[in-house]
Amino acid sequence: MAKKDYTNWDRKDLIKEIEQLRKRKKYGLVWEDKPENVVEQCKTELPVLEEVKNKEIITDPNKPVNLLIEGDNYHALSVLNYTHKGKIDVIYIDPPYNTGNKDFVYNDQYVDKEDAYRHSKWISFMEKRLSLAKPLLKTNGAMFVSIDDNEYPRLMMLMEEIFGENKLKTVCVKMSEATGVKMASVIKNGRIPKLKEYLIIAKRNGIKDLYLEKLPKEQWDNEYKTIIINTTEKEVNNIKEIRDNEKRTNDDIEICNKIIGKWETCSLPEYFSNNNISKKEHDEFKYKNSWRIFRTVATTENVKKIADKLKYSINGNFFSVVTPQKKLYLILKEYNDKQAQPRIKILLADDYLTQHPGDIWTDIKTTGLGNEGGVDFTNGKKPLKLLEKVIKTYENNKITILDFFAGSGTTGEAVLKINNEDNGKRRYILCSYNEENGNGRIVDEYCYPRSEYSIRKYGGNLKYFKTSFVPADPTDKNKTALTKKATEMLCVKEDTFEEVKSTKQFKIFRNKKRYTGIVFDHQVIDDFKKEIAKIDGEFSLYIFSLGDDTFDEEFEDMKKKVKLSPIPEAILRVYRRIFK
Repeated sequence: MAKKDYTNWDRKDLIKEIEQLRKRKKYGLVWEDKPENVVEQCKTELPVLEEVKNKEIITDPNKPVNLLIEGDNYHALSVLNYTHKGKIDVIYIDPPYNTGNKDFVYNDQYVDKEDAYRHSKWISFMEKRLSLAKPLLKTNGAMFVSIDDNEYPRLMMLMEEIFGENKLKTVCVKMSEATGVKMASVIKNGRIPKLKEYLIIAKRNGIKDLYLEKLPKEQWDNEYKTIIINTTEKEVNNIKEIRDNEKRTNDDIEICNKIIGKWETCSLPEYFSNNNISKKEHDEFKYKNSWRIFRTVATTENVKKIADKLKYSINGNFFSVVTPQKKLYLILKEYNDKQAQPRIKILLADDYLTQHPGDIWTDIKTTGLGNEGGVDFTNGKKPLKLLEKVIKTYENNKITILDFFAGSGTTGEAVLKINNEDNGKRRYILCSYNEENGNGRIVDEYCYPRSEYSIRKYGGNLKYFKTSFVPADPTDKNKTALTKKATEMLCVKEDTFEEVKSTKQFKIFRNKKRYTGIVFDHQVIDDFKKEIAKIDGEFSLYIFSLGDDTFDEEFEDMKKKVKLSPIPEAILRVYRRIFK
């Protein structure tokens, strides 16, 4: 923090400064908060969205609509605080690392290594955006931030302030190989090469409920050759939790037996043949599905005795056995109980042939990134594998992922690729400023072309928006202007993009049986009511009011369910909070 010169301060200012110093915290991150043009702009102008219709890509109306927002991410996040507060499951960002090598722009100027306020500018920049991003997360939502050594210590402390110390976890990610020409110089000069970066994870309800794909631990054991064909990973994890919990209840055991009782199986060779899985894909498939592939082994005499008593009362192919020592085993029903030690105990492959990656991820391929995504983004393209790993930490395949430092658009491609694999309904929101980065304009030449490439390859839909502005002064004229400009924002908020009716006085949009109505003139409410009376579905209605009137009494006679909000007041309330 820069030293202040108090030489010419008067008594009043000195007393005020002393009071501020007394209030200052004794421990934590302290920085000089440098004014930022895009933030100051919001004192006089309010951000809105404008759709760029000729960049829309629609390939399948039954798939989710993804969003690409061109503009400064401070403005985009401000809009999203109205449209998506509490709606985002996963945020991934790859912010500038502030290396001093023209990777970080502040107020239209590159910040170099000689800038005395280099770190303060970066912290100010990040704090404003992270503070806007946190309210977008659901209660169970998580934020993943890539960073390297340059700003890791400061970012960690900043995220502790925003999320809380016990809500964070750092993962080391291998991002380089210890080979190549550069290593000769490293060895000669006795330096330590950079092979890793960090991924800081912040989760609103603490670091839990994140499910990482396990990694191959050793060569596949061909004894594991039977696959369960009608279960889910969530069900298997539930069974394991019951199996490993010696305080399990009878209800837990009943749940376990209900799940495994319906299991049906198939040999791996038969499964490969039935599903046209080629030989070169076998190993990858087996490790990826190790949670539902098993072998059988012999068990103890005592366990067999318990199994013998139970097997004839079981309808399904599998059942569980609980020993006096409270150990639970999964048992294959079809066995010869005359044998002394039949192979009846089930061992799931992922318990023995894979391992949890923990907080050191070494399986990310970092070579050949130039070919990913159909664009050659040489400065900072993140591996597709990394984003897949992040997104798959959530078992739910109907989540929303936000990336407000979208770069080349890796996050968008990862979402579509995973959806294509498991028929998921994930959707993404990408935000990027269309700045010149030395290789071209980021959105025009990288992010949008990669989005187009990914959608053509995997299927999906995209709506393209730009940030625009209206005057911030709360005059009647400016409120009217904001209302007229708010249509796209309201469609984004309600996820209703199909236009049903459009007049100068009102508009109606829909998504299947969900409708959004926007009334620009309250004098046409009667006409609007007649129009929506013909439509079967639920309505979110936004009605222009210079004050805060929702016109509830005007809709009391409506039989259908309607949710009323005044505009632009509903928008202005959010902006007053974040631009205070």
